[in-house]
Parts: sequence; C-alpha cells; structure tokens
Amino acid sequence: MLLIFGVTLPKDKKVIYALTKLYGIGKASALKISKELSLAPELKIKDLIGEQQFLLAKKVKEEYRLEDNLREEIKSDVRRYISNGSIRGSRHKHHLPVRGQRTKSNARTPRRVIQGLSSKGKI
Repeated sequence: MLLIFGVTLPKDKKVIYALTKLYGIGKASALKISKELSLAPELKIKDLIGEQQFLLAKKVKEEYRLEDNLREEIKSDVRRYISNGSIRGSRHKHHLPVRGQRTKSNARTPRRVIQGLSSKGKI
C-alpha cells in the first residue's frame, strides 16, 4: 500500500496508471516520473520495494503540485479573474466556455434544472 497526499494508490495496477489517480498527474507525467526513476513500465505498485516506494513518493511530493494544493491554486486563479472584471472571469462566473469555444451548436452549456420543473413537462 502506497499513500501519497492522502491518496492510496491501487496496488494491483501498473505504476504509470496508479499515479494518474493523483489529481494533477496525467499519463505523460506518470511516464516521465517512472522513466526518471528507471522503473520498468510493466511494474506494478505491489512489486515495488520499500526504497522504490520512498523515492517515488519523495519525487512526487517535491516536484509536483498535487491534490488540495493544486485545487486551491486553481480556485484562487478563477477568483482573481472574477475580481479583475475580465471577460474570462465573467465567463467563469456565468458557467460559460472560457477559451473561445462556440456555444451556438456544439457543447452547449448544461442547463441548470430547478427542482420540480423540467423542460419535458411543458406543452
């Protein structure tokens, strides 16, 4: 059992896929970490020896912003956009696409359903 930032990594998965359970690490970052620590790609978490587990946890904690730290940083960035009064902030505030995606036909903004009302019940 390997515990990093309060997240238990599944021991029956390969290292590169288990690391993606951490918020802030994708497959590319997981591959980079395993390559830097010279871990075999097919190695599973349960097959890691104690020293490898320690080095893996140390590298992830020192070099990556993860979990709660990353979530809080993203929230503060969004709050800053909103308080600046920027267009990006107003689009965040109204739950609209922020990066220039079209809204007329593709990827419509999900409608908020009010309890007791639905669009299907209308005549």
